[in-house]
Amino acid sequence: MDTLSDPKEFWTIEFLKDGLKRKAVVYEAKLMDALSVFNTQEATSGFNTPITMTYSYGVNGRAYIFELDGRYGVPRRI
Repeated sequence: MDTLSDPKEFWTIEFLKDGLKRKAVVYEAKLMDALSVFNTQEATSGFNTPITMTYSYGVNGRAYIFELDGRYGVPRRI
């Protein structure tokens, strides 16, 4: 996964795979870029939906949380 010039900017993606909750961290600035990277990783293939994507910036930065019902679903902010 690519690391941005500011490594404090990242997405945490929570998903189910093989009945277990798992997390992946993607260092992208935009939601759709992070989802694209997540979808192309071999380690995250075969996951169950919904997935939860949390955008974080910095130690005290504000978190933005989105949920998707499918791999190509429309993100909903929660």
